[in-house]
Amino acid sequence: MFLKHLINPKPSTIIFFVFFCIIFACIPLFQYDINSVYQNTKINSFLILIISIALPFLISMGLNNMIYEKNILKKENLLISFIFILISCAFTNNIKVWTTTFLLLFLFNNLLKSYQKELPFSQFYNASLILAVISFIFPNTICLILLLIINGINYSNLNLRIGTTIFLGFITPYLFYFIFSFLLNSSITMPDFFNFQNAEFSSINMWHHSKKIWIIILICISLLSFLELFTWLYKKSMKSRRTFMTIIWFFIICFITSLYSTSEYFYFMFLPLSIILGNYFVYTKNRLIANILFLLLVISSIYYKYMIGFNV
Repeated sequence: MFLKHLINPKPSTIIFFVFFCIIFACIPLFQYDINSVYQNTKINSFLILIISIALPFLISMGLNNMIYEKNILKKENLLISFIFILISCAFTNNIKVWTTTFLLLFLFNNLLKSYQKELPFSQFYNASLILAVISFIFPNTICLILLLIINGINYSNLNLRIGTTIFLGFITPYLFYFIFSFLLNSSITMPDFFNFQNAEFSSINMWHHSKKIWIIILICISLLSFLELFTWLYKKSMKSRRTFMTIIWFFIICFITSLYSTSEYFYFMFLPLSIILGNYFVYTKNRLIANILFLLLVISSIYYKYMIGFNV
């Protein structure tokens, strides 16, 4: 049915996906003009629309290709890309989030590259440096330093020298920031690290039904995906098992951080979640249920994206 076209996709499927990304980003424009939907005091609204199409598309394709090329999912597919676009439907006008997620993709790629390397200094240095840059934009992402440590333990290459490399990578952007601030005689403003808020759930009753339906469907699929992953994880290759443990911890850290931060932080957990959901839709034996759930995800995401135009 639907899923088979996204597994071992033909060129026509890729073309369809490109057009889908364009149309999906433009759904709020069916109700409001471009200046209302993509408001920004510094950037032209049409340029923001182009960015809202291009960056999520590049992130989704980059994530999809990275997982396939590193043989984490052995079947060539477009599912991870498609899922990422669908579950990120709640974010319409946020260049900071898209840019940060794009950088997170490079951070994650460096972590995966460290597999079976005895001296993965460059990979951990690059990942830590990228994390430091991201922390200027979203300070609470500093929690992802745990992911670097966990990945090192998971891939059995964490030692004192790697720990020192992580530290040096993280302080490098801040050293440059301090030096340039000193040379330019400008004040130094540090990011507000660990600025956590109390988890707020009282507004759930005020959510529009389109949002509630989308979240319920996403939660149900996520639970099934985790169950599928843990059921069959032991049958995967050693590389896949260890990489999926890193992916799971990536999701856990992002999810917990987002609960006690602003809503923008939820976007970052969509990277690992897309992989976990993609694994379910590719490998689950019950194809009928998988196709029904995927169709429900598509419909609810489009509906919620449409209703965002009404500020729900």
